[in-house]
Amino acid sequence: METFDRILEVLTKLLCILVVLGQAIALDSYFFKLDYSGTSPYMWIVYDAVVIIWWITSLMIPKCIKAVSSAEENRFKLVVNEMRYAYLSWIVYAVVLCFKVNHMFFYFSESLEANASLYSSTSLKLIISMAGIAFLLLVYCHHRDIRQVNYKLIMEKISISACLDILDCLSLLNILFVNDVGFEVPYTLDRTVRAFSCICILLPMFPLFLLRILQRENHSRKWYSLSLITQTALYFIFVNVPLFSIRLHLWITHEIDISTFFTKNVIMLFKGAIDIVRELVQWYMQNKASKEQEKEDEEENGQMVEDNADADGQQKQQDTGL
Repeated sequence: METFDRILEVLTKLLCILVVLGQAIALDSYFFKLDYSGTSPYMWIVYDAVVIIWWITSLMIPKCIKAVSSAEENRFKLVVNEMRYAYLSWIVYAVVLCFKVNHMFFYFSESLEANASLYSSTSLKLIISMAGIAFLLLVYCHHRDIRQVNYKLIMEKISISACLDILDCLSLLNILFVNDVGFEVPYTLDRTVRAFSCICILLPMFPLFLLRILQRENHSRKWYSLSLITQTALYFIFVNVPLFSIRLHLWITHEIDISTFFTKNVIMLFKGAIDIVRELVQWYMQNKASKEQEKEDEEENGQMVEDNADADGQQKQQDTGL
């Protein structure tokens, strides 16, 4: 069983790197083929090399730190162990991807047509959507060895939510393809759509960072409830509310057909509100129970101190009488 787990771990890490590498190569081909902005396409290759090297390092180096001398071990492990957590890898990847998406839509992507060729709006959306697969694999590779039940449950929730919202933002980007929609989005709305699409891509790093903090110690259930509240509130405020509003605005004012993700936004708004209220109540009750337990412990300790003091006093009286 252990051998099978090792093989599965290696294959998953390899697949994770291949997905990121394949997406990078496919997107870079768009810059070489269609980008006439004057920006060197080799610049994107350099950025992608940084991302790939970082991901390989974060996935592989933690297994190779035994050869470090004891004098340098603590400092080296501090840096290497931090790289093991997914939030740093996702920041590096997401920032580069957001720059690529914005550059593409600023210079050439809006004129792409929906057809069966590689350089089409359909192909571009499929390539960018590989970010959801990359996120799932990244989370699995970085956090598979952690045994805490609460941690794993939150990671699963974050993974599913992040993948859905990445696909949601890509669906929203569909309105920027002028030839597909037959309508040129106003400047302000165009920038708004791009901004919140990038937020959808970047947002998973915040709950991942919060979980990294919780991973340092064996925290109680109330702190995991707080992390769930934070994660739900972030996606409620920065994803589902704005994307719902944008789609409703396009439907009412411009009569643009909205996707089924509009229904997803409505569902997640209700679910997010319910989850926030429920987790807040649970967090409050757990915090209250914890304080009551601490108060009882203090009273019990105080009583024990008084009993010990009385016993010592009685012993001194007996010694004096003797």
